[in-house]
Order: sequence, then structure tokens, then C-alpha cells
Amino acid sequence: MLSYKKSAVIIVILIATSFIWIAVKPTKIVRVDKVAVFVENLPMSTEGKLKWWLKNKELLQEKYHIINKLYNFTVVIMNFNGYEELPKGTRDGSIDDYTCFNDNNGNHDKCVYNNIAIIVRGNLNGKQYINIGEKIYIQTSDGKVALQ
Repeated sequence: MLSYKKSAVIIVILIATSFIWIAVKPTKIVRVDKVAVFVENLPMSTEGKLKWWLKNKELLQEKYHIINKLYNFTVVIMNFNGYEELPKGTRDGSIDDYTCFNDNNGNHDKCVYNNIAIIVRGNLNGKQYINIGEKIYIQTSDGKVALQ
């Protein structure tokens, strides 16, 4: 029989391993729909999300053309937790809380719950406003990023 100390050590090791696994899991762009980007395994921290956006915004623009007007745009990065069916009951949430896709049969059976992680807005003077949770970062036209 294991002692309490050995059991505690094993539990701590398992918890640490799971946190490390979550932290190093690569971020994957699952789907892009106009200005909405659905992403799996987005970093958990605000700084990690900011770094991910700054590193991947050119790739998103080149591959998916998410920014049509450089002087006035909005891009929404959402956490992707798999496809769901659209709720049917009145207590299941509003259909406005979901983005649905008609990929196959015209039914709305491929829906994603709108779990917004990052909102990026740009304007005429070349600034980008990056909203992550309660924080707003401003990126100037020279590339510098500062917390508002």
C-alpha cells in the first residue's frame, strides 16, 4: 500500500505534467470565416495571446485575407472547442451565441460557440487596438506595443 507522501508526490507529478502538456500544445488555426478566426490551444496568458497575434497576423493576412481595409478593420480570434449542434430549447442559450456553418447538407449542425479570446481593431492613423480580456494594447504604425 502506498503511503500518503508517495500518493501526494504522484498526484503533484501528474498535475504538473498536465499543466506542462497544456502549455506546450501547439496552437492550431481550425477555421477562418470572414473576420472570425477559430483557434485551438490558444495560449492561456494574456501576454501569450498577444505574442501569438503579433507573430501570426501576417500569416493570417497572407493566407486568409482577414483584413480588407487597412484603415478600418476588426478581427475576432475565438477559442475553438469543437463543433456542436445549434441549441433548440429556450434555456440552452441564444442562437446568437453561436456561429454556424453550412458545410455539408444545409443544416446548422456544425456550430461553434462564440468564445472570444482576442479582438483586434485598426483605424486611419495606423494604430491597432488589441483587446484581450480586460486589457487593451495599442500597437502604433512603427510596431511598438503598449498597454493602454
